[in-house]
Order: sequence, then structure tokens, then C-alpha cells
Amino acid sequence: MFLKIKKFVADIPVRHFLAAAVIPAVAILLWNNLLFPSGGERRYIGFFPGKGVRLYNGSSWRDYSDGLPSGIEAVYMTSDSKGNLYLTTGYSGIFRRGTQDSVWKDISSAEFRRRTQLAEVQEYRNITAFCIDPGNESRLYLATKHTLYASNDSGASWNRINIKNNKNSYYYTSLAVIDSLLYAGTSFNGVLAINNGVVSELTDGVPKEYYVGPFYFCEGVSALGESNGRLYSGYLFGRGVVESADRKKWAPVNAAFSKTATEGVYCIAPFNGRLFIASDEAVYEYDVKHKNLSVSVMQQELEESFSDSGPSMLFVPASDVNPPLFVKRNIAAYDIEKSKDAGKRRGLYVSWSMIDKNFKGFLEIVERSGINAVIIDVKDDFGIINAPVDSKTAREIGAVKNTNIGEIINALHKKNIWVVARNVTFKDKKLYEAYSGKYAILDKVTGKPWVGLPRERWCDPYSQFVRDYNIEIAKETAKLGFDEIQFDYIRFPTDGPTGRCRYRYRDKDDTFKSEIMGDFLQQARRETGVPVSIDIYGFNAWYRFGNLIGQDIEFISRFVDVICPMIYPSHFCASFYNRYPVTDKPYRIVKDSTLRAIYLSGKRVVIRGWIQGFDYLSPTWGPEYILGQIKGVKDGGAMSWALWNPAGDHSMADKALSGK
Repeated sequence: MFLKIKKFVADIPVRHFLAAAVIPAVAILLWNNLLFPSGGERRYIGFFPGKGVRLYNGSSWRDYSDGLPSGIEAVYMTSDSKGNLYLTTGYSGIFRRGTQDSVWKDISSAEFRRRTQLAEVQEYRNITAFCIDPGNESRLYLATKHTLYASNDSGASWNRINIKNNKNSYYYTSLAVIDSLLYAGTSFNGVLAINNGVVSELTDGVPKEYYVGPFYFCEGVSALGESNGRLYSGYLFGRGVVESADRKKWAPVNAAFSKTATEGVYCIAPFNGRLFIASDEAVYEYDVKHKNLSVSVMQQELEESFSDSGPSMLFVPASDVNPPLFVKRNIAAYDIEKSKDAGKRRGLYVSWSMIDKNFKGFLEIVERSGINAVIIDVKDDFGIINAPVDSKTAREIGAVKNTNIGEIINALHKKNIWVVARNVTFKDKKLYEAYSGKYAILDKVTGKPWVGLPRERWCDPYSQFVRDYNIEIAKETAKLGFDEIQFDYIRFPTDGPTGRCRYRYRDKDDTFKSEIMGDFLQQARRETGVPVSIDIYGFNAWYRFGNLIGQDIEFISRFVDVICPMIYPSHFCASFYNRYPVTDKPYRIVKDSTLRAIYLSGKRVVIRGWIQGFDYLSPTWGPEYILGQIKGVKDGGAMSWALWNPAGDHSMADKALSGK
């Protein structure tokens, strides 16, 4: 037999023999290079901030970014069962890389574009959620914050999903298709079941914070999954996972896996009777039958591929030992305060009336208290400018008040005090009344300038003239010697009949309110010439609100140097955090507000929380109330804070900080 085989082989032409030997070898080589490049072990795909997408071969990383724009901010990666990859990004769209492709392909729709009035801005909206329909893998779903889209052809075309009862301006944070029904996780409305555009809110049993009476905010939903008919939902900030057997009520998965207060669950994937749960701290395996949770054996293998510079996110394709896994890693360090002049500031607010009345006394408090920053009203709540700015518009409308502000700045600088100008932005009575109300928000019912609260007058943020005017005042203010410009009332109105507001300068009806705030801040930071800070509502440091009043902390953190959430404990309503003793609540609220603000802003800006320096709904008011808040700031991870007292009475702060 052996001789027959030998003779048969000898009779084969050499070229045929070579082809028979070489073709399989080349195929094997190509297969290994594609799936197991240069190593032969499980392939990981990771995103490295500033360096793009890379492929891991078991021992090292190589570039895998062909076709992607430079400087992308990757958000999520997954694949279908055939191995086709999908990559979503913050502001660069969505990309697909098929199994036969050598480059990533942009499959974004023009509908995903950021709405903007700035000609130089060419970017997409943040893609906040994405999923593949497991029953039909050519069908994809995608969210750009408040809008949902579907594709029936693997992303070649997209159609917007019309939500018929979107009463809360839902902010979508995760998506999943289960039994042909679309489920959406949101930032503060819990989980939604969406059937032909009709929404059912599934909030019974999800982690939530009661605010006042029966009103509550749900924790942000960061992952959705299904196993054996049970729906699972994962959350941010150490709030774990809940499950639902009937798709109506939720119960906690009784497994304490949180390592830190910021741990978020970003992937829930079933596999052989277990759930793989990937958070930004570790990969876990949950035994559904025995209710047992443990760190996955994969964790050590994954960690061997990690380095200090990344990856910040990782995709692990399915194998015989794991399902497809998306792993987000919390590698960014909050160290910006150490490198920014605006960082590590301990501030006091002072009204112009107090400066006029007793600047010397105020300065003595500053020196005794170890304060190194002062926030001064320049453009106040009525549009009066307490500085001799050079602005034709400001003088035309009678807004300029000649003061000795230059002397005040010099006196503070001699004490090495960082001087911040507080400029109220869109609440502006002077500009509202000027030019026959041309730049006021209009009332849909009366056709006249809209009135909210009796003392408030609001200008239209969509007006380029209004934005340019405020930026002009900021530039002129900076010329006077201020170290930082702080924009307050950088939002849309919240009080009064806001449903009657008509924004006549809005050129696109589907512009998010946060997008026009982004336009303003992007232009202001570029033109002002000094660090820019903004004041935001305290609760906008807790959740991604986006389109309600325009203060999307995640989005606008890209355009400022400092964010100052107003985290006064008294403003969080009576029911909030009632699980803590009254004496402990101020500390807890400030700590968790700071922690969340740092996390949601991507650790890219200084967080300088406004803490409460006034007695209002504060049963434990006194020096310890103030010191407890300061401890909350530090324990929340920040180094900066500012004390607010609207009357400028800092006597209690003096006692707390100087010990007198």
C-alpha cells in the first residue's frame, strides 16, 4: 500500500503538488492572521484613548483603526453571530467592519448629525445606545440621546422611530431586542418596552431615588440582557442588577459585586446557564440556578492584556468558554485639578452690594478662612453689568454700571486670590426689554414676550445675537483682569408656563436644547481667552437630563474648564436620601453629587461644587453643616468647592473655616 501511495504522489505534477500544499497553508495563515494574529490566542479588540482601535494577539497589541477618523471617542463595540463588528462613537458616528473587510466603514446617517448654528462644527451626535436584533441580525437599533433609529439592512440606511408618548424627553442609555420587542434603558426613567412606537415604563422595583412625595428618579440603566425568559437590567453607581420574570416587576439580583461607588454594569450576556456580567471594575459570572456570583476566570487573562494607557473598552468575541462580551474600563484618572490654574480652588461668592458696603470686612473673612478664590457678580440677574465694559450694545440698552471693579481685582490679586466673574447669561431683563423685545422668548398664546416668574425675564438662547452679546461681555470682562468667567443661568427657563415658550430663532425644530448650549460654550471658550466655568443644577450632576433645560453635563463638559453643580443639600427636597440620618444627609448628598459629576463629565473638567452657605431648610445649620459639605467634596474625589450665600453673609463660613 505504501509503495502505491508513493508511486501516486510521484506521478502528480510538481505544480499541482505545490498548489495542493501551499493553498491550505495560505488559507490557514490568513485565517490565523485574521482571528488570531501573531499569537494564536483569543482575539480581543480594544479602544485606546488617543491611539484608536487595536487588536490583541495574546502577547501584544497592533493597530486596527484603518478607516476610522483620528481622535475618535469610542463608546461601544459588539458583533453579530457571523463576526461582523459594529463600533459606536461619541461624536464620529457608527462604523461596521465585516468579516471580509480590511477597513472600518462609516454607516452613519446624516440624521445623526449634531444640530448646530456654528458653521465650523461638523460632527455627529453622541450615540448613546446600540443593539442587534438576534432574530434578524440585519436589523439594528441605535439611539442618539433622545432619538431612536432602526436599520433593516445592516446600517446601509436608517429610519427614525416615532415615539408616540415621549412625555419625558427620554434619554436612551441602552437597548436590547428580546422576543422581537425593543427594550430601552434610560438615564432617569427606568426601562421602557417599545411596541410600534408606544412606550410602557417598567419602573416597579428598579433602583430609584425618591425626590418629593411619590416623585422619583430611576438610576441610569447601563445594560440590558435576557436569559431563560428573564429580563435583566444593569445600573450605574454601584446599584447592581435587577431581574424580571414577568417583564413588569423587578427584583434585585442578590449578589453584592460592587467594588466601588462608581461601578457600573455595561454588559449582561447569558452563557450555559450562567450570566456574564461585565462592569467597569471586573467581569463576573452569575450562576442563575444557585444565585452565586464570582469573578470570572477570564478576569486574570484580560488583565494580562491591560496597560496603564488602555484599553478603556474591550470587545471579546464569543468562544467555547464565553459569550460575546463588551468590557468598559474605568481607567481615566481625575487629576485635572492638579494641572489647571482653575483647579484646587476654595471660593466665596460676593454680591456687588456687599463689595460696595463692606469690601474690607469681606477681605478679612477671606484671609482668615484660607479662601483662595472669590466669585464676584459682574453681569447680574437683571442684566446690569457692574463693570465699565466697552460694549456698544450694553451701553445702548443701559446695562453698564461704572464701578471701581479694577481696584477690587487688584486688591484680591495682591492676596493671591483667583478672581472669578459671575456672568448671568440668558436671564437678562435689560436685553429682554431692549429693541422692543426683539430677543425675548415669545409666548405662543399671546404672541408677546414670555414671562415666567414675576421677577425673571428670559432671552432666546437660539439667537446668535443674544449669544454674541454675552460672549462680548465675557471678553470685555476678561480684559479687566478676571482670571475666569463663570456663566450662570446657562440654561432654558424652568419656572412658569414653560410650555408656552416659543423660540423664534430656532432654525431646526429637532435641535436639542443642550446642543445650543454647546454652541454658546464652544464659541465662548474659543473667544474669551480665560478659563470658562458654568453653573448647573445639582441634579444635572446626577443624571443625563439633556433636553429638559439644556444642561447635559456629559456633552457640555467638552467645552468648558470648570463645572459648578449647585449641590445645596436643602435643594434636594425632603424625601431625598431619607435612608440617612438628618445629621448625615448634607455630607452624603454633597459627596455623591461630587462623585457623580466627576464620573458623568468624563473626568475632563474641574468639578467645583457650589455648597450651601445659607440657612434654609437646614435643621442642623451651623459650622459643622458647612464642614460636613466640604468633607463630602473631598470624599467625593474633588479638591474644589465654592460657598454660596445670596446675601453675602459669610459669618457662619467664617466660624467654620477660621475656627472663630
